[in-house]
Order: sequence, then C-alpha cells, then structure tokens
Amino acid sequence: MLKEYDVAIIGAGIGGYVSAIRCAQLGFHVALIEKWRVGGVCLNKGCIPTSALLATVNLLEKIKRSKDYGINVENFSVNLKEAKVRRGVIIERLSRGIKYLLEKNKVDFLEGFGRVKSRNSVLIERNGRWETINARNIIIATGSSPKHLPSVPLDGNRIIVVEDALDLEDVPENILIIGGGILGVEFAQIFSSLGTKVTILERKQRLLPNLDKEVGAALHRILERSGIKIFTNVTSETAKIENGGVRLAFSTEGRRIEATADRVIVAVGRRPNTENIGLENVGVRLKEGYIEVDEHMRTNIPNIYAVGDVTGGKMLAHAAFAGGIVAAENIAGMEAKIDQRTIPVCVYTMPEIASVGLSEDEAVSLGYEVSIGKFPYMANGRALTLGEREGFVKIIADKRRDEILGVHIIGPDASNMISEAALAMKLECTSEELGRTIHPHPTLSEAIMEAALAVSGRAIHI
Repeated sequence: MLKEYDVAIIGAGIGGYVSAIRCAQLGFHVALIEKWRVGGVCLNKGCIPTSALLATVNLLEKIKRSKDYGINVENFSVNLKEAKVRRGVIIERLSRGIKYLLEKNKVDFLEGFGRVKSRNSVLIERNGRWETINARNIIIATGSSPKHLPSVPLDGNRIIVVEDALDLEDVPENILIIGGGILGVEFAQIFSSLGTKVTILERKQRLLPNLDKEVGAALHRILERSGIKIFTNVTSETAKIENGGVRLAFSTEGRRIEATADRVIVAVGRRPNTENIGLENVGVRLKEGYIEVDEHMRTNIPNIYAVGDVTGGKMLAHAAFAGGIVAAENIAGMEAKIDQRTIPVCVYTMPEIASVGLSEDEAVSLGYEVSIGKFPYMANGRALTLGEREGFVKIIADKRRDEILGVHIIGPDASNMISEAALAMKLECTSEELGRTIHPHPTLSEAIMEAALAVSGRAIHI
C-alpha cells in the first residue's frame, strides 16, 4: 500500500525544509525528500560556509589594523585548514538543528532523488530502488547549480566554481575570477585579504550590475584601492591549463589580453535544477528554464507549488524561506502572497552592501520623479569609533508622495541595517516618517535617519 501524504516536498534546502515545517505546523502530514544533505547548498556549500570564511577574513583585516585601535599584534598567520574545521563544526550544528526541527514537527524525511510522477504522486529513487508516494499537494524546491562557461571548462582543480573555492586549504598566489556579481566580489575580497593577487573579469559595464550603480561604483573604487584588478565589458574568455596553472585569454575595450593564474574561479550565476524531476509528466510551465509561479508560489498546476531558486527572480536563501511559508499557507487556504518588492539583497564584502527596492535608474525608468537622500558614514560618530568610514546610505523616494521606493547601503553592518528599510517599505513609509523616527545615538542606524532627512534637504550632520 502506498504511503499517503497531504504534502510532498522535493528538496530539503531552505525553501524545502521551511515549507515542510510550516506545513506541519498547519496540521498536514508531510514528506520531505532530499537526495543530498538537509539544508541544501546554502547550509553546506553556500551562505553559511562562505559567511564563516568571511568572519575569518574580517577578523584578519581587524588584526592588520590593530594599531589604529591601540593594540599591537605581532606574528599572526592564517591557517585555512583550521578555518575549514571551524566551518564544518558550524555546518554540523545547524544541520543537527534542522533535523531536530523536522523530527519535532513529525515531518517524514525521505532520502532519495524525487521526481514528480503525476499530479498526486512522487517517485523516489534510493540506492537503485524505487518507491512511489501519494500526495494531495506537491512543492518543488530543487534549488539551483552553478552556471558553467563552455569556453572555460571546469576541471575541479585549476578551473573551479565558488563552491569548490571554499575547500581550498592553501592560499593561491594569484586568482582570476570570472564574474563581478555578488559571489565574484565576495571571493575576490576574501582571497585578496589572504594575500592573493586577484583579477575580476565582468562581462557587463560595471560590477554588481543588478544593484544601484552608485553602490557598485563605490565598491569598485574600494576593491581597486586594495590592489584588485578589475576588467569590465569582457568578452570571449578562453582558458587553457598549462605549466601547473591556467592561461586565460579575453577581450575588453577592443583589446585582447592574456593572463595567467594559479586558479580560475567561475562565478557567472546559477541555473535552476529543473532537469529530470518529472515536470514534463504533469505539464508544469517553465519560463526561460525556471518554474513559473504566481505570487502565491503556485504553478500552472493548481496543487503543485514551487519555491526558491528553481523559480528564478531573486535567488536568495531568505527569498526561498519566505516562498516556503507562502506556499504552505496557500495549501492551507490562507491566500498568502510573497512581496518581491521588499526582498533585501546583501553582499558580504568589506564594507558590506545591502539593498531593497528600486535602484535610482529603475525608479526613473518606471516613470517616477524621484528625490534622493544620501548620508556618508564618515559623518557618523559610531562608524568613526569603529574605524569604518567608507560608504553611505542612499534613499530613493517618490517626489510626489514621498513614499520610499528603494534604500541602498554600502558600509559597516549594512546587512543588519537593511531590515529597517525593508520594514519601512513594507509599511509604505515616507521619508518624512522614517526621518522623524528617533534612532539611538551613537549607532550606525542614525545614517538611515539622516539619509531620510536628506531627502528633503534636512540632514543635520552634512
């Protein structure tokens, strides 16, 4: 007799396991199917291990500047093997925590490769054996994988993706990074801080092309000052492994350039994991390779939902988290919706970058007449006491109604500060209301208040 479930979820990354837990909270009998590890890429090969390595590098940068704080530190060194062990401990602890939560909520965790068999059944392959389960509803949360470049074939050693770079135990002398998006700039700064000579190759006109251009330009200057070489408008990359390294040829601004490096990291985005999961069996509609969903995370098949990277859009862990809750609650008939407008984007460079809402160019292209407020960290007392004077807060408001359309931060602790901006936008706050909200002193968050006041020319400290 086949096992019967209210909800079957394919994929136990953040979108999948959050969906499972919320479904269970709502009283559903849930099966969660995973071929690899609970927590998916984010926990095991993405956000968490990268964050742990960034913590190591951030501390290293503080030690390098310790004299500025009146502390003398001598004879320090970096041990990537020990840093890797630390990451492993963190991953294991979080993994155990998720497994405990699944057990606590009575979610059946089924190991194996899941495929949609029909609108109400899922086929699970495990160790060469097949099992079918029935489910009234299905959630697809199969995530994404790194994109590859045919002209720069991976070998897993000299030419690698970001996930492989996390496993390096020795610091390369020099690295070429193809891609100047979020992962590209994060890993450029990581290896530069460790002493590697780094070059970034970006195909578009600027770094971080999906964020506000002022933020990208500010980071560009900071990276170049630190010794990182940057080429934009790059085309026609070709790579050849030779003499224990990689020779990479590329074109930019009408020039043909050849460069050599110990390793090449390909960081050109991610592609959805939609192949071989049975979507064709039920006619789930795709759009440019991604599963097409509405604001309820529902596909064109009424009882089949999809969440996370496999749906495209903002391919971020917190977006998958939100989508998972929305899908679960819609299965329960609650008519929940995801608000794509207020999903923040964070870049964990030094200084950090965080953004929510429209960029200035996007707002103008949509027909808004905008008012801009900016406030620099060099005028913020707390930033100076922390020794962090780089960056600014930029607020974009609708000139007619004063509603906040977007907030962009480059500076210390930006990833934590952006939540205030996201909440302000969620509540359709005006810059006047945000500027009149009393912020504690001395804090970095005062920069948000001052930027809001600057929208109407009323900032105090500039």
